[in-house]
Amino acid sequence: MSEAVRPEDQPVLDVDPASEAFRHNAMPIFQRLLREQPVARLPDGRYLICSHQDVSTALSDHDNYRRPTEWSNARKPEGPFREFGLNNMIGMNPPDHTRFRKAIMRAFAPQRVAALEALIADVTDELIDGMQETGRGDFIEDFALPLPITVICAMLDIPVEDRGLFSSGTAAMLAGLEISTNREELERASAAAGELYTYLHDIARKRERSLGDDLISLLIQHEKADNLSRDEVVWAAITLLIAGHETTTHLIGNGLLALIRNPEEMARLAADPAGLAEGATEEFLRYDPTLYVLFRQAVQDVEMSGVLVPKDSLLILSIAAANRDPAVFEDPDRLDVTRANARQHLTFAAGRHLCAGHAVARLEGRIAFQKLLERLQGFELTAEPVPRNGLMFKGYLSIPISFGSH
Repeated sequence: MSEAVRPEDQPVLDVDPASEAFRHNAMPIFQRLLREQPVARLPDGRYLICSHQDVSTALSDHDNYRRPTEWSNARKPEGPFREFGLNNMIGMNPPDHTRFRKAIMRAFAPQRVAALEALIADVTDELIDGMQETGRGDFIEDFALPLPITVICAMLDIPVEDRGLFSSGTAAMLAGLEISTNREELERASAAAGELYTYLHDIARKRERSLGDDLISLLIQHEKADNLSRDEVVWAAITLLIAGHETTTHLIGNGLLALIRNPEEMARLAADPAGLAEGATEEFLRYDPTLYVLFRQAVQDVEMSGVLVPKDSLLILSIAAANRDPAVFEDPDRLDVTRANARQHLTFAAGRHLCAGHAVARLEGRIAFQKLLERLQGFELTAEPVPRNGLMFKGYLSIPISFGSH
């Protein structure tokens, strides 16, 4: 530690991660930082962390790094959205995180995930059937959004007809989680959180009188054993609803866009979709991750890439940069659907905070890309995709495409 570069001796990186320029064109900056300054001090005292090793360590070393729960919740106004922040496993530290994760992981037991394969395949085929009727459309609206939201609605046993409420509500809540959020976005996030809470609390109340095999029933069934209150059960269901479709929507959308922009890789995948779809899904997660950054706080003074990071410093962990680290991935800026070590990406985080639903997202991605490439061809953009605003979550609101059938 004594030889580490101290904060006062380190140059300050004059960028604002919340700026639009950084959010939509950060990769050149990440490339330079990986070469020259993998731990970069920002003007406000935060640190931007880019190397795969440092990001992986911060995600896995729970003694020296923690989630900045107080900082995160202090930014939220009083009301339902702050209650979500206080009862959201994704933002918790132990012991609450341990308690919540035990409850939620029952929902993702291997046998439960395996049982979803037929449902995912059927929904995928049905959506492609609809796409084939037109030969063009918005890939997000027509496929990437309805597939995962239909699956998570089935897992929760809630009406897919209400998906408009779910998709708009969760989108508003995700926007509220961004570091670039404004007052209006926070107000919309709070209103959406309240609406989803009321909706799911009513379902939980009805469900307790006739428990089924769905995830809400599972949470209610074990609420005493897991020391969960009914409010915590409802917020856990909302967490599952958000995580269960937003990240997968962007995995599928980002993946198809990457293929369109890399036609040689599209051709490789199309030549053997059954054999390559699983690995290609991992490469899409690496190449253009749905989760762009995560936040951590140093529990004590720590050394990262030869730099002394002071206790209590807020760390912006760049998943996108870590996934392009040349120390781990050969020719990292090239899309390669056959990349052998693509699964070393950090898009699902790591350690005890590894995404609870990663197996479902991977299953949906594999089936989606296999069937898309088996049944459709000639994907082309008909207009420029519309990116979502924000730094934490990377994806598109619209991807206009045309295509043909095999």
